[in-house]
Amino acid sequence: MPSSARLSLAIVLALFGLFGSGCGSKGDAGAGSAAGGGGAGGDRPADQPAVFRDLTPHLDLVALSHLADVDHEGLYVDFGTPARAKYTVGNWRSGWLDDRTASNVTFSYVGNTGRVYFPIDRPGAVTLRFRLKGVGTRNMMLFLNGHSLESVRLEEGAEFRDYDVRVAAEHVVVGENHLLLRFGGTSPLDGRDVSVAMDSLRVIPGEAAPAAGRFSAPTFGELATEMRLGNDQRRALAVRAPTTLSFHVDVPRGGKLGFSVGADGEPAPGATAKVVVTPEGGAPSEVFSQAVTGRWQDRVVALDAFVGQVVRIDFRVEGAGGTGRVGWATPGIFVTRVAPPAARPPAKNVVVLLIDTQRADRLQPFNAQTRVRTPEIAEIAREGTVFENAQSPENWTKPSVASVLTSLWPATHQAKTDPARVPAGAVLLSESYKEAGFSTASFIANGFVSTSFGFEQGWDHYTNFIRENKDTHAENVFKEAGDWIEQHKGERFFVYVQTIDPHVPYDPPGEYLNMYDQREYGGQVTPRATPDLLEKAKRNPPVITFDASDRRRLEGLYDAEVSYHDHWLGQFVDRLKSLGVYDDTLFVITADHGEELNDHGSWGHGHTVYQELIHVPLLFRLPGRVPAGQRVSNTVSTVDIGPTVFEGTGVPLEASAEGHSLQPYFRGEVPAMPAVAFSDMLDDRRVIRAGRWKLVLRGINPSFFDLQADPGEQRELGTTARPIALRYCRILIGQFLGAKNRLRWLDADQSARGANLQQENTAIDPTLQQQLGALGYAGGDTHGTTPTACTADEPCPNANQRCVNGRCVVPDAP
Repeated sequence: MPSSARLSLAIVLALFGLFGSGCGSKGDAGAGSAAGGGGAGGDRPADQPAVFRDLTPHLDLVALSHLADVDHEGLYVDFGTPARAKYTVGNWRSGWLDDRTASNVTFSYVGNTGRVYFPIDRPGAVTLRFRLKGVGTRNMMLFLNGHSLESVRLEEGAEFRDYDVRVAAEHVVVGENHLLLRFGGTSPLDGRDVSVAMDSLRVIPGEAAPAAGRFSAPTFGELATEMRLGNDQRRALAVRAPTTLSFHVDVPRGGKLGFSVGADGEPAPGATAKVVVTPEGGAPSEVFSQAVTGRWQDRVVALDAFVGQVVRIDFRVEGAGGTGRVGWATPGIFVTRVAPPAARPPAKNVVVLLIDTQRADRLQPFNAQTRVRTPEIAEIAREGTVFENAQSPENWTKPSVASVLTSLWPATHQAKTDPARVPAGAVLLSESYKEAGFSTASFIANGFVSTSFGFEQGWDHYTNFIRENKDTHAENVFKEAGDWIEQHKGERFFVYVQTIDPHVPYDPPGEYLNMYDQREYGGQVTPRATPDLLEKAKRNPPVITFDASDRRRLEGLYDAEVSYHDHWLGQFVDRLKSLGVYDDTLFVITADHGEELNDHGSWGHGHTVYQELIHVPLLFRLPGRVPAGQRVSNTVSTVDIGPTVFEGTGVPLEASAEGHSLQPYFRGEVPAMPAVAFSDMLDDRRVIRAGRWKLVLRGINPSFFDLQADPGEQRELGTTARPIALRYCRILIGQFLGAKNRLRWLDADQSARGANLQQENTAIDPTLQQQLGALGYAGGDTHGTTPTACTADEPCPNANQRCVNGRCVVPDAP
């Protein structure tokens, strides 16, 4: 089924409320599918009031109820449900194992340690109330924000019990709080070592917590439901006073907040419904306040003052608890409905150009202040759409290219290490295009993107210039690609070109070097030696160092390579024009990663996840189908390239693909999903980019950056400096890392698994080792600008590094 059809069907199902009734107990399923992996948008559902007639849902907050922070006499963390992932980084390095339901109780198992990250928005002492039962231990030690708390002795027995731990005000921070649980032992259970089963955690303000007996838990299973007021039944988030539901959203262009509110029983005297919007760094703004009645009250609130900002939206029900529930019906973020454009024929052909090691900020379309001259790319950008904030899913070639060519995230395709290969079960874009009747060809100048690593699938013509000992310069790569296109210009074709000129060795022709460094230079930097020089300079401590003159020469060499490549790109485009295929070809330009040029005291790539490595160029050109001169500031991923070109050519999307089409941007629409992208570094780092905000996880240590105020990532923000933005990032990355279906990663219901591939490895033969080494890959089997290889028997050479998946990394570097 084509992607557009599959996503439309998902949207219809989600928005018509087909995700289970919500009136049951804590064990109920609760809200299920959101739309299209991203956000419960789509056509107006049947139960939406007429006031929303001219609006399109962008985020359906009923479908996303698992992302809400629920405060009912304190924050309530509901373990064993989809609401857990946002507090525990999914299951990534937080100690949590899996979610279970037994005897109508939902709970999560945990191993020796468990980590929980939760927000507090006002100072003061709190009481932590755990509801759990011991499995393999009777002892629980607690640490909050690094401070030791009182230990807990668990009672014997198979029942869940409440345990209170009081926390003094000086140990609590306003913002994100980190709770570490350590247990005294584990027992094997279903193949896992389990310490306890956790039912819930409450964070109750004050040292004297209320008694547990009178508390009615605001469980996830009872939150999303159908509510009938009179004869009017609607999907709603049902709560009892006093309760606040907090959603964190990035307000899109033209964004509006829509909702209805009412009570299905006797409202408590004085019960009031309020909506408060608080932007990051700004003051709360009360946008709605009304007494609760037994009828639905419909409202649409303009969010013009918050466009482009991350905000927290609090849906508050204040007053004493009554006999009835208060429902927030069909709440969501909406945008103005856009008339569908006139139907246009699909593109005939596709050319994807991936420029290996190309920094985005060295190209004028992405940095108007760059000194680097790239007039050809600038012209292509003027004729198409530029995605200013595209993110690569990895920081070196193999995994990032695998994601481009499969539309799978690295955690799915698992081609993340030197010996790993793209699994045979992964479907490359070339295979789908070949099945659709296209002629397919690849022209690849990087030895890692080779048959040895599974990249040969689906090509009528496959060329790897390294493996075939051919000249890898752009002039030659573009010529061979042009020759093939000339022979197949009468057919529909899909062509993938991967040039490698900005990659080490930095060895541009002299006339291009003279554009940036005309000096008589006699230092240690020579073009063919740059692979070895950069590898030695990035060791810790460095074997060699560069003075200011050396650094100037290195940057000149890199920039010259970029300009040299641009010249031959222009020759390639001219040839496509002369063949009469250029204006009917969807032309895509991107990169696998960038290059560090002493930005953070190092060189090359593969060793950190700073923006100079994972912010990459992305632009599309196709007259009449891709708007000329359009600039998109929303964060996107190169994983999205495949779905975008498939939709643009009318080819069905492979069912396993995990990216999302960017075609809505070309139609002037706001895609119904958060504008975020994710990146990995081996198994050591996880990254989310959300507009100006960037969160890097290194196990327990987060690094948080404001890329608007600090584009060079020189100043890490603490976990309390920007609490709303940090919470937004923490919620979404937790949901993504906990997802079993990475296409529909926002969905509460993860029972329908996505692509499930097993890691495959291959031996790197001596010939390939030699070929990679000649191009600048140290030792042949490790990237000359990626971390040093290591094993249990041969540990990392530097004391401040540790071995992760066979690679040496510095734990403290983002």
